[in-house]
Amino acid sequence: MILPALLVLAALPQGLADHLREAAVVHADFQQTRHLKALSRPLKASGTLVLARDKGVVWSVRKPLAITYVIGPGGLLVVDAQGRREKRTAKDLPVLGQMGRVFQSLVQGDWKALEAHFAIEGSGGAAAWEVVLTPKAGLAGYLRQVRMKGGRFVDQVTIDDAGGDRMEIAFSRQRSQDPLAPDEAALLALE
Repeated sequence: MILPALLVLAALPQGLADHLREAAVVHADFQQTRHLKALSRPLKASGTLVLARDKGVVWSVRKPLAITYVIGPGGLLVVDAQGRREKRTAKDLPVLGQMGRVFQSLVQGDWKALEAHFAIEGSGGAAAWEVVLTPKAGLAGYLRQVRMKGGRFVDQVTIDDAGGDRMEIAFSRQRSQDPLAPDEAALLALE
């Protein structure tokens, strides 16, 4: 009885990675809740996410304030509600660049890339799974743990940071049939 369970756990990350990698582009809506020790009420935000394999992530916050973050191999592009753009390179913000790569790897289920930064434990199967990532030395100063749950896609990510704050991100309306829209492709090209 124990051996089959261990085999399922050992096979989960690669099986999940194959499942998540099927889509070159994933669109989703998100609800983000940040619990900060310094505040009595959580901070909430919502918007959309576009993940384009090998290109980057477009994280568009719609509420409470409109702002878009484009994270790619070259760095970070921030576009505010008035369309003003600020570009920061991975050299300017090495931690942000590393976190952007980690986030992209999380959503794509790229366990090989994540193993460089985390110890990975998984349970479940393709229909319902959970993965817990415990950071290794390089990220342990920033993160305590990352938990992901999902099925066909990543449905929920909970990030506990080293300072005791927590961020919960719930994804909905995930779809992989839609190609990049022209404005999304343009943003990823500018990143």
